[in-house]
Amino acid sequence: MPDHRDRPASALAHGPAKSNDIERVRRDVDEADAHAVRAEEVSVARHRERVSGRAAEDDEAAQP
Repeated sequence: MPDHRDRPASALAHGPAKSNDIERVRRDVDEADAHAVRAEEVSVARHRERVSGRAAEDDEAAQP
């Protein structure tokens, strides 16, 4: 049995790509990118909160 890498890409596809397929994939990629950016922003905000909380605790502990 031939390996899938031995066949041309068109043999693996389910027909030619249509413009609405391409647009749908572009929207999906854009949504995934936006989701990743939002997740990164939340992660950075949480990290900053933890760091500032630790700094405040350190300041309180250092005061006599």
